[in-house]
Amino acid sequence: MTHKFATLILAVSALGLSALPAAADSACAASATMDTYLGSGYSCYIGNLDFSNFTYSSSASNPPLPQPATAVTVDTVDNASGIGFSFNSSWTAVGANEFSDAAIGFTVTVMGGGAATLEDAAVVQTGGVDSTNTGSIAQVTEDGCSLPGTPCSQEWDVMTSKTSNTTEFAAETFYTPTGSLSVSKDINAQDGTSTGAHSTISLVQDTFSQVPEPRSLALLLGLGLVAGLSLKKKLQSVQS
Repeated sequence: MTHKFATLILAVSALGLSALPAAADSACAASATMDTYLGSGYSCYIGNLDFSNFTYSSSASNPPLPQPATAVTVDTVDNASGIGFSFNSSWTAVGANEFSDAAIGFTVTVMGGGAATLEDAAVVQTGGVDSTNTGSIAQVTEDGCSLPGTPCSQEWDVMTSKTSNTTEFAAETFYTPTGSLSVSKDINAQDGTSTGAHSTISLVQDTFSQVPEPRSLALLLGLGLVAGLSLKKKLQSVQS
């Protein structure tokens, strides 16, 4: 094998390794409560994405009471829709002019220093409202910016909503590819003025996609290298 081919093999191997999480991190805990993620300096990975700087706050009218971090279950997501989290709880408002609100924030960063960058974010919610009450809202709003920089060097916004007039349970946004994002989302269940109004949000899923996807890129380069070596051997055989 020539020096050039050996160098290429090492490069492909390094690319594949760069998609792996840093040894200092641990895998994000699945089916854990939100308070697990709020520890000082806590960070974790899903696939090749690192998540850190988690925040959570909640407020509500009385009733209902605010949903504490211990009442929010966090599941990890790593599938065709992207990498991220599913936050599960019961942000519920029952009665005229009642509300339940929560804010979740974190930072997501591509690990390994490779060419992969974040390019889009998607939000999905499960919830509902009293369809006879025009003022009722079950809504998730997410925004964020690329890091570093204050104010944000680029901003994006995703919103899903369910009211008596509008139904939208999923939304996606694309932005200039970046290696790191600071994300914040507002979860809001709010009732109108009618007696017996009801609004609730039980699930918020948050995912991020990348370009190029590092594991796929490493595989493609590896396959290309194998094909190149095979062709080289055939040419050498013909020439001899």
